[in-house]
Amino acid sequence: MKGPLFFCIILCLYWSLFPVSTGSKESSQQRLLAHLFAKYDGDGRPSSDRSRAVLVSFGAKLVRIIQLNERGNTIRSQWWIYQQWMNSDLTWNEADYNGTKVIHVSPRKVWAPDIILYNSVRFADSADDNDKLGGGTEKYKTKIAINSNGSCKWMAPAIFQSTCEINTKYFPFDDQICTLKFGSWAFDGSELDVAVDESETGAKGDIYRNNTEWDLVKVTAVRIEDIYSCCVHPYPSIILSLHLSRRYYFYMVNLVVPCSLIALMVLLSFILPPESGERIGLGITVLMAMAIFQELTSAKLPADSEYIPLLAKYYSSAIFEIGLALFATCVILNFFYQRCEMPGWLKQLMFSFLGPLVRIKYTPQPSNKTRKKNQKGLIEENFELASQSEGSYSGPIELRKMNVLNDSACEGNGRCGEAKPSSPVHLIRSRTRSSIRETPILNDQVTEKQQGKYVFEAADGSRADEINNITDWQMAAKILDRVVLVLGILISVATFLAIFMQAPRVQEMFS
Repeated sequence: MKGPLFFCIILCLYWSLFPVSTGSKESSQQRLLAHLFAKYDGDGRPSSDRSRAVLVSFGAKLVRIIQLNERGNTIRSQWWIYQQWMNSDLTWNEADYNGTKVIHVSPRKVWAPDIILYNSVRFADSADDNDKLGGGTEKYKTKIAINSNGSCKWMAPAIFQSTCEINTKYFPFDDQICTLKFGSWAFDGSELDVAVDESETGAKGDIYRNNTEWDLVKVTAVRIEDIYSCCVHPYPSIILSLHLSRRYYFYMVNLVVPCSLIALMVLLSFILPPESGERIGLGITVLMAMAIFQELTSAKLPADSEYIPLLAKYYSSAIFEIGLALFATCVILNFFYQRCEMPGWLKQLMFSFLGPLVRIKYTPQPSNKTRKKNQKGLIEENFELASQSEGSYSGPIELRKMNVLNDSACEGNGRCGEAKPSSPVHLIRSRTRSSIRETPILNDQVTEKQQGKYVFEAADGSRADEINNITDWQMAAKILDRVVLVLGILISVATFLAIFMQAPRVQEMFS
């Protein structure tokens, strides 16, 4: 009987002591809250000396960059905000309240600094609490930790959407600096001052999460003072600066490389045979593909009239080069299908200058007209020589049609027709034997010089001249194909380097 009685006594003592201990602890916090807020007004600025400003230590840890909107010039980011200040009206002796060191109260019950984001793009009447005016009790919903010495700490997560001046001059190899300005809206520097808490500011490795499009270079915080026309005292504020560097691999693979390949495809038209009839079609197809590609990517390019992005410059240059390639294709096709005789200066340019540059050697054949002109000059020269020789021949010339190329037969028997050895005909035949093919019958009473001028008429060579003209123009077209192909490759590479080497990051990569 003693055993069960003893157990009941112990159990009753435990039940009686445990609620008393809990109740005493709860009553101590209630008594503390009742003591602190009995005559406390949360709208009153806390300070033992009303002439001194309340110093607020401000810190912001970056959690992640949600989005940087180039077209809207805004940045959306997530932060952990830290604020700490002293409130001399909220102090107590820990021993009087069962050793209570810290209490947590709603920010609406006590005075809290109204430090807000000045360059926020949201308004206080937003339906989403996270998009309220950037700061204060409207933004932060966490409780404030108050220590017994009056130190107040307010830590809260928040998502801010702020303005950010985007400079797209070097897109997609650009760097951006976005700033967030935090400061009090109601209190000037004589009532509330702010200071940067370096230990609670920046991108800490255990908190920050990388962005897929932007690399975070660094986060800086500086304190500044602004003087407004409305007020006498300056307003202190803290400027948080985000230094961001764009990850360009996505844009290289999806925008730059396809554009380069499309632009180079037009050079294939100078490899296609002109007879295929596909050169113009290929050039127009490439031009349309480039225009469509630029239209699809323009949604990503920032709409900026002050700075033209490097990628937009490259697109415009590529389209212009494709247009020049189409023009060159038309000129080459015009050359290829020409039938008239090529001018002498053009032959000199094509076959003596451009041809050797692209390692194409070709010697054009003289036309029948040129050959007859050379033959007439040679005949006149021969008659001049004959008139000055001894035993000049006088009288009409009566020749029968003969083939001068059969001089081997004349050399065999030592006689060449009916002409005397001392006659000018003999001299002419001996000097022009290798170039004259056939002589017509002449029986006119004309002078020797006139007879010699018309004695050697070449056979009909119109067909041969036409073939030579076609060959000349086609070889000229081939030379132009090679020249434009080489120039197109060089210009494409030079354009790419000249445009993208303007970006400082590209210069650093090559250096």
